[in-house]
Amino acid sequence: MSRRVPEFALIIGVVLGLSAVVFGLVLGGGLLDTVVLAAVGTYPFVAFGLLRDDDPASVVPPRWVLAGGVLWASLGVVGVLAGDSSPSALIPAAFAGLVLALPPAAYAVRYGAGVNPLPARATFAVGVVVAVGLLVVGLVTSQPVLGVVDALLAAVAAGLYATARGVRLAERTRRAGVAAGALLGVALVLVGVVLGDELTNWLLAGAAVAFAPSLYVVLSRDRKRGRRRRTR
Repeated sequence: MSRRVPEFALIIGVVLGLSAVVFGLVLGGGLLDTVVLAAVGTYPFVAFGLLRDDDPASVVPPRWVLAGGVLWASLGVVGVLAGDSSPSALIPAAFAGLVLALPPAAYAVRYGAGVNPLPARATFAVGVVVAVGLLVVGLVTSQPVLGVVDALLAAVAAGLYATARGVRLAERTRRAGVAAGALLGVALVLVGVVLGDELTNWLLAGAAVAFAPSLYVVLSRDRKRGRRRRTR
């Protein structure tokens, strides 16, 4: 009976997702609402089924999941931009895209869907650049909180991807990154003070820059190595 649990969870998730799409089309709901509702109904059940399966990649190919996640994230971005095409819509559009795309991408990376043409370090660098851009756009468009969240998601996800692909930073480099993040965060706050803008926005941006390297270090740390150190 327990062997069927993963399959049942996958089926339930797909049925709920399709039902949400049908209801959205029939009731004339907005594209974004339909996409988010379908994701809320589908993602938890699919994730449960995949986690309970001993070999999920043999049942659900990682590339299919990645392609579906990219498609769904694209629909979410289009749904946001369809309601507001101004530059300020870029931040919520990026949030919708990241939230919808990252879970399928994590599954694809975990089970080796090698579709990224860029090396791991280059992907990490691109992720950091995108994160900085989102942070700046969030400040410029007076959406600091959502901009900070977008930037953290992009930077940490890129870092974890690089770690999953074998990039291992030396402990000294990790410490230097944490220190550099703290200094840059303080520098951002000082820039806000000098410019005389609303200090809350700059505090949030500075906190994000200071926090991101530490979060990456914690999430990417080798747990087995940490256990060995504690047992010595």
